Amino acid sequence: MLKKDGLTHVPNLDYESKDSLDDLIERAISLGFKEYTIAEMAPLPDEANVIQPHPGLKSDDLSTYKLEVDRVVDQYQNQIIIKRAFEINYFSAYENQMRQFLRSQIDWVDEVILLVYFIPDDMGILRRIDDIDIIKKYFATTLRTPQEFYQRYFALMAQSIEAILGVNKPIRIGDFGIIKRFQKTLNLPDFDDNIYKQIGDIFQMMMTRGYQLEINAAGFNDVGYGDTYPALEVAASAFDMGIEVIYSSHAHSVSEVGQFFNEIEEVIK
Repeated sequence: MLKKDGLTHVPNLDYESKDSLDDLIERAISLGFKEYTIAEMAPLPDEANVIQPHPGLKSDDLSTYKLEVDRVVDQYQNQIIIKRAFEINYFSAYENQMRQFLRSQIDWVDEVILLVYFIPDDMGILRRIDDIDIIKKYFATTLRTPQEFYQRYFALMAQSIEAILGVNKPIRIGDFGIIKRFQKTLNLPDFDDNIYKQIGDIFQMMMTRGYQLEINAAGFNDVGYGDTYPALEVAASAFDMGIEVIYSSHAHSVSEVGQFFNEIEEVIK
């Protein structure tokens, strides 16, 4: 199996890390990685009904991001294969804008990582689900029935997979199960049988489309969670079904490159 890190970030783009992108790549090379994907969250659709700050790129950042990635692709081309990518947040109301963005990047991007990070809150307003304060404040009613909270997320995940992206590039589903990021902090239960059936149906859809599944090692560092995204046993089920499962460190710093690779490799090798 090709030793690949399927998602890393550019540390000098609004992250606290003082490491350079070169530092991360050279660490990956020293660890024996042969392929290395760099991705940042693409800008949101301008008209998207999202009222809180977005952690990804702004439109003005695109050129800087692409130039930096192109620089290291050229610089390290004889040492490691570097893939250019975007993380794409799925919004059911803005599929056309999503397609337009991807088509505008078709000659540059090598891979697409599809995410669901925003779901409707108690009032129907799109909110991030990777922020504990936002969840406590705006999803308080929904959290009284956690399985409905989960179902809302996975329903959007299924819609994202059904969406026509309009690009002939490898598509990977990222941060699958991020809805449980704060399971320990919020004392959330496990998925019930209906949710696991929903996950199984999603995996069948992914197989039909040839989509990959990311296994995000950074979840091990989330104190309110402590597992990969998706959980190791869920990723193992996808792997057993024949879905290509891709390890990702989500590294923002040198110390995170290759994190927990050996533990995850036991599941997906």
